[in-house]
Amino acid sequence: MAAEDEQLYVRVDGYKVLLQDLEAVRQIIQNINEASEVLSQVREVKEKSIDTIYENVDRLNEKLEDIEIEMPEVEGAVATYNPPEDDSQTDRIDDSVQELHSELESLQSELSGLGDQ
Repeated sequence: MAAEDEQLYVRVDGYKVLLQDLEAVRQIIQNINEASEVLSQVREVKEKSIDTIYENVDRLNEKLEDIEIEMPEVEGAVATYNPPEDDSQTDRIDDSVQELHSELESLQSELSGLGDQ
């Protein structure tokens, strides 16, 4: 008999347990790969969301500036009769614009912090 034709058989006790362990390792690796893909997708969505927020904050800032420019000046205006509701409404609008501008600046600061993460 030639050396090429000889075969050696080895019996491995507990081979079923070994096969189960190998299958468990394969499943763990598959779980890690799936989790990695999900994290990659989450990172991509996060980056797109942050970009969208920045774009919308910029648009909001531009609109608030437009509103502020178009807002009539109350100080130094020629004395004309305005019903009391108009003065209080103008004051509320001015306060609202200033409040929105402050909130916008706060949001921009928060977004800068998110972008650094």
